[in-house]
Amino acid sequence: MKLALGTVQFGLDYGISNQQGQVSKSQVKDILTQAIALGIDTLDCAGAYGNSEQILGELKASENFHLISKIPALSKEQDSIIPFFEQSLANLQCGSIDTLLFHQIDNLLTHKKSNHFFSQLLSLKAQHLVNNIGVSLYNPEQLLAITKAYDIDKVQVPINIFDQRFITTDILQLCRNKKIKIHARSLFLQGLLFIEQAHLPSYFAPYKEKLRAFSDLAQYLSCSKLVLALALLAQELPHTIRTDSSIIEKIVVGVCNIQQLTEIVNAYQQAKELTVTRNELSSLADSRLGFINPSLWSV
Repeated sequence: MKLALGTVQFGLDYGISNQQGQVSKSQVKDILTQAIALGIDTLDCAGAYGNSEQILGELKASENFHLISKIPALSKEQDSIIPFFEQSLANLQCGSIDTLLFHQIDNLLTHKKSNHFFSQLLSLKAQHLVNNIGVSLYNPEQLLAITKAYDIDKVQVPINIFDQRFITTDILQLCRNKKIKIHARSLFLQGLLFIEQAHLPSYFAPYKEKLRAFSDLAQYLSCSKLVLALALLAQELPHTIRTDSSIIEKIVVGVCNIQQLTEIVNAYQQAKELTVTRNELSSLADSRLGFINPSLWSV
């Protein structure tokens, strides 16, 4: 199962289309139970996700899932990642995790202690406290910079029907050469893909045409927008590199209830069989950062 479960909604009111707010602890328990039943084995966590790691610890999530956590953005005065890692272990109530990422890549590129931080990552890996180390990224330029500086195992990056920068031949070839696995996030652009045109905030007026093209393609293919969104990564598409399935290891999706989770898993299975061409999918790619980077949205 390539789908992994994001947990930001478990600790924060997150997402432009989220009408429910932060997920309650009882709902988190139900979601985790359903995730196990559906074959999902990985949770994407972070200390910056409110109290989500504490909730997951109380629910003994580490007994059933591989856990990913992240070192939060560090100030220039901070000189160690260990207290943050130990806090995550304490909150998650576990002795080790599968993957530890830096949430802010600049902490590994421009911080005066960057080399020391990476040495600490390597030490945690050598002690078998983490199996994989890496970073969360926002653009391919950051990937090029980090791979020149350090040897890492995994990166988490935005990939969706509009933001296809990380699935170009060059980027996939780089990851294959460096033996880096990709975890894709932002597949639904915080739910923007599913907001009806009439309900879009005015900020997105310049991008309505591309959003309409996405809706039109889904209608043409007689599938839901959810299935079409998932098809970008669910299928073995001819990117010219035949090892895409091994490079893109996980697709991180967030949900607010078990119904959403079940719907996404069912749609993922449908997306595998959807008859759609690479050209049809690539025609929806967009390079406007004000559109594809949610941190730049004014909504």
